[in-house]
Parts: sequence; C-alpha cells; structure tokens
Amino acid sequence: MRLQYSVVSLLLPIWISEHTAAPRWTVAAVFAVNAVFCVLLQTRIGSRIETPHDGGRAFRTAGLLFLVSCPMMALAAHTPVWAAAGLIVAAIFVQSLGEIWESLAGFALGFGLAPDHAQGQYQGLLGLGFTAGQAVAPAILTTVVLGLGTAGWLLLGAFFAALGAAGPPLARWGIRTRPQPTVAAEAKG
Repeated sequence: MRLQYSVVSLLLPIWISEHTAAPRWTVAAVFAVNAVFCVLLQTRIGSRIETPHDGGRAFRTAGLLFLVSCPMMALAAHTPVWAAAGLIVAAIFVQSLGEIWESLAGFALGFGLAPDHAQGQYQGLLGLGFTAGQAVAPAILTTVVLGLGTAGWLLLGAFFAALGAAGPPLARWGIRTRPQPTVAAEAKG
C-alpha cells in the first residue's frame, strides 16, 4: 500500500506531463493540494482511528479511496485541457484522503498490535517495509502503470482496493494471535 506515496510524487507528474492535455502547472497544483489537504485533515480524521480494529477499517477505506482516484487520473488522459486539470485536482483530493487513511491505519496497526516490550521492533519492521515499498515503487509504477496506460491505472486501483480489503481480517488475526501479557508481567510493570 505504501506504493501510493510514489503515485503523487512520481507517477502522476509523469502522467500529467506526458499523457494529458492538462497545463503543466497542474503538477505543482497536485503537490500543493496534497500537502494542504493532508495537513488540514490528518489530525481531524486521526482522532477517530485509535485501535487495531479502527486501523483495519481505515486500511480498507484507503484502498477504496485509491480505487476511486486511480480511474479519475486515468480518465484525465482522455479529456480536454481544463477538464483534465479539474479531474486531476479532484483526483488528488480523493488520493490525499486515501493517503491520510492509509497513514493512520499504519499507525493504529503498528502501535496497536505491538506488545509493549516490542514497540521498537515493530516500528523498525514497518519502517523497513516502507523503505522497501519506496525502493520498488519507481520500477513498478513506471513500467506497469505507465506501460499499460489507462489499464495500468485501473489495475493499480484494483490492487490498492484488494490490499485494503485485507485490512480488517488482518487486524482481527493480529489481535487474536497477539501474545497476551501474563499476570506476573502486569504486576511487575
């Protein structure tokens, strides 16, 4: 799911400049809208995402939002100049909302599922996963999505939705299989 960060920073700017009739300044607008939207809504939405169950549902919501934003971005290649610009700006609002929900899901699951004694290990593994996703994102996004064009965007949206759908069952599994603190450990702490 962390591939989504490179959608905004890498894939969409290339798509806008090489595959749409949108003005080139739309690339800058995408970055501005994404940043402002995330700053304004992260805390407001985040106050509702606290438990691993919330995180699983937030992950699903993120996947569905990406499922909506990806076809909007693809459609921009088939519209006239101002329609393309408007569609891209609308798509980045949806994408940014998905980014917020995905980020919050990661925090709720990462911190909520980790036993107190293993918070550092869990956060280290999450960081490793994020870095690995960022490492493979350019190759995947530029070859598969750009290579397939509109179909690539639709495939990417479906990929994100499938990953998101796995969020609630994975959260339930994580809670069910998580080691429970012993009475002696609780008395000691």
